[in-house]
Amino acid sequence: MSSQGLPPLQPGASRRRRRDRRPLLALALVALAAAAAVVALSLGGGAPSPSLLAEHYARAWAREDYGALYADLDARSRRSLSLARLTAIERHDAALASVSGASVGIASRTSEGRVSVPVRVRTRLFRTLYERFTLSISSTGGALGITWGAPAAFPGLHAGERLRRVETMPRRGSLLARDGTALSALPAASNLIGSVGSASGAQLHELLAAGFPASAPVGIDGLERLFQHALGGSPGGVLYAGRRLLAATAPRRGSDVRTSISPQLQALAVQELGTSLGGIAVMDPANGELLAAAGRPLSELQPPGSTFKIITLTAVLEAGLSTARTVYPYATSTVLDGFTLHNASGESCGGTLANAFAVSCNSVFAPLGARLGASRMLAAARAYGFNAPSPVSTAAESTIPPDSLADDLALGDSAIGQGQVLASPLQMLRVAATIALVGRRPVPTLALVAPRRFPRVIPVTVARTVRALMRDVVDYGTGTAAQIPGVIVAGKTGTAQVITPQCNVGATGTTGANGPSGPSGATGAAGCPAFDTNPHDTDAWFVAFAPEIRPRVVVSVLLPNDGAGGTSAAPLAKPILEAVLGVG
Repeated sequence: MSSQGLPPLQPGASRRRRRDRRPLLALALVALAAAAAVVALSLGGGAPSPSLLAEHYARAWAREDYGALYADLDARSRRSLSLARLTAIERHDAALASVSGASVGIASRTSEGRVSVPVRVRTRLFRTLYERFTLSISSTGGALGITWGAPAAFPGLHAGERLRRVETMPRRGSLLARDGTALSALPAASNLIGSVGSASGAQLHELLAAGFPASAPVGIDGLERLFQHALGGSPGGVLYAGRRLLAATAPRRGSDVRTSISPQLQALAVQELGTSLGGIAVMDPANGELLAAAGRPLSELQPPGSTFKIITLTAVLEAGLSTARTVYPYATSTVLDGFTLHNASGESCGGTLANAFAVSCNSVFAPLGARLGASRMLAAARAYGFNAPSPVSTAAESTIPPDSLADDLALGDSAIGQGQVLASPLQMLRVAATIALVGRRPVPTLALVAPRRFPRVIPVTVARTVRALMRDVVDYGTGTAAQIPGVIVAGKTGTAQVITPQCNVGATGTTGANGPSGPSGATGAAGCPAFDTNPHDTDAWFVAFAPEIRPRVVVSVLLPNDGAGGTSAAPLAKPILEAVLGVG
């Protein structure tokens, strides 16, 4: 970055542009009146002294109050320089010097018409600069003002000088797996690494604030962006006032970042996921470290289907609406607000709440969602991390919109993971991990960290009940494909309807497999199937942890448009669980 492209600092440089600056000129006049009042008050109503005016100017510069700065200029300087132009020059020079703050000393007269003000300028890249404003004070009709020029633009500048910087860019750090292997050498990690390029928007602002030039390469996605601060290091260079050296600093090389990714588990997760556009995430629940992240587990948002019943079950137990032993009638469907919600494959299910959870019974859980109400369902979802930014800054936020829970049908729809509920595999991994930790919600990370304590968000008694019911899912329910001999696995399947069956609209609605096409597209009974049998119309989900007590691994699997969770997703989780546990 250099000072090229900016016109000279001397008066007369921007006169031709005054016609386009009328709003800013009005603002400048207001600022002038305010500054004049401040100076007058500081002198008890008398004429401002050159020293006080100079100190006022320097303090306005230190706090980046460019309106006040402009108001302290003499009339001739304001006629030749717009507030917008002065602001652009000051911001440009502050960025060159990587200014982070400044403090101002006591002014002193140096010669007729000149005042010197000491300024200590703190910078991000260079040492602290101890410089001075040497300001020329003019008087017009008894009014004092500062003459604009190079010495008034930045502390330490002499007449005719411009601030400029010559950069030396640092070497970028490398991304490593947890065993020290370079991630770039692992083909299975290609989806994670991300890319390096030119910054834009908020990231560009952050880059400039850190003292980098706008042309500096930065991580724009993936792990390259997540760990940009460490990988990028800090630039070095030389700061000049004209040809005079003001400061110099050496670049600081970017640090290598050792991530939490296991090469073996990452390769296995990628192999299991195959060509699916979904994602698989694997966590060590003891510390929140992500051991593998295949596909798009951080950014792929889909209806979570019946994996969301973990949250509904939590809310039901906390509210005291039911216990694991509460018995419900067997049915193939239920009706809410005149719409019929069917069970997956039209099966008849019910019995105890434990059994209804194990076989993923919509006809039990949808009415429970309606009984819960919006506030209790939202509270439970938020406890698990919904409707809040992910701890992994590059991950998408999983949501359940509060305004989508307006009636019983919408509540029932959401209770079984349909409606407008959207979640990523990472979010559902956090849900399962919270139960694995008996109600403490982990903070996922892609960096190696020391074991940490996590906040308790679910009562221990509730979490233990949910954990036992998740064990039943794998023991005899919809998740038996994840059974491992000699190991107790706890899990939950999900099959989310993502394509509404095409049929005639009538007075009574109906729903598809393991989730309704209800308020988001409920269809009439005439000519409409009770459930959708096309596997390409449903997302397959599975979340699990093992062993049930003192778990060592948590897995989340999403396969978009790939059938049922129990038959498509659960079998993919099993070899990953076995690999971590060293069995199979």
